[in-house]
Amino acid sequence: MFQFESQGAVEVLSPETALNHENIDKLNEAFAAKSFAGQPMVVLDMSRVALVDSAALEALLDIQKQLRESAGTLKVSGLTQLVEDVFRITGLAERFETYPNTKAAVGSFVK
Repeated sequence: MFQFESQGAVEVLSPETALNHENIDKLNEAFAAKSFAGQPMVVLDMSRVALVDSAALEALLDIQKQLRESAGTLKVSGLTQLVEDVFRITGLAERFETYPNTKAAVGSFVK
């Protein structure tokens, strides 16, 4: 459900389920178990995430903070219309770099 895939130096996580209070612990565990070297570059591919709740939004902010503390970056790609609306309404769209797809997000680390 929450496994990382390496695309060069970038780690991509592509959840295949809603991000909500029922599975947010598994998301946190996936990040805690991942050993990031140097300055972590992470893309969260949300293209198969139909729904996010407040617990997920809080967890994403916590993960972003943890990565920034190690000079890392968390970028988000493939937001569905509903999730994009949630990000916009809650202000998270301004706190995360978002991209239309994973390829664009991974490529943005090169610039």
